Amino acid sequence: MDKIMKTALRTLVYAMVVCLIVWAFLPEWRTVSLGLLVGLAASSMNAFLLRRRVEMVTLGAAGVGPRKRGLGLGNRIATVLLVAMIAYRFPEDLSMPAALAGCMVMPFVLLVAAYIHNKRQS
Repeated sequence: MDKIMKTALRTLVYAMVVCLIVWAFLPEWRTVSLGLLVGLAASSMNAFLLRRRVEMVTLGAAGVGPRKRGLGLGNRIATVLLVAMIAYRFPEDLSMPAALAGCMVMPFVLLVAAYIHNKRQS
């Protein structure tokens, strides 16, 4: 899982760099690129929260760690809500649709990275 996460995070960083380049050189696309950038940052944070939650559940199932019940889904939803509130508060700087689309990118990147890693192992 660490290799898959590293690959997905590297891809996400490349996408963030592209957003920064678009923000710097194309002024008419600044709101969209900044919205995507904020959404991608939230998406990466959600991926790390999900990874931590999965590790806690597997340790609890193995009997090594305590079985914890918590706000795994709540934290991830709160992150997306925070992005939506920021985009709503600053509509001249951030595009709401781009920010929300950026929040949904990391699961698909993880899926593609896992598929590529599984194909290489077979």
